[in-house]
Amino acid sequence: MRSLRYVPAAVLTAIWAPELLLQKGVLSLALSNERLLAGMVAIAIAWRYRVTFGTIVAGLAALHFFDWMF
Repeated sequence: MRSLRYVPAAVLTAIWAPELLLQKGVLSLALSNERLLAGMVAIAIAWRYRVTFGTIVAGLAALHFFDWMF
């Protein structure tokens, strides 16, 4: 029963990790990966402020910014 408490985190990680780390089916850890950069911004905001709406807004703004830059 104790292991069931890790299921939500595992499921969420399985959803967002491929979206951030893969480009056209290939692992992309380069700085040209705008999804990865926006994800790092969102993770930093979530870790620092722990505000869900702020994390979403910051992540979307960062994604649009990095998409515009690259």
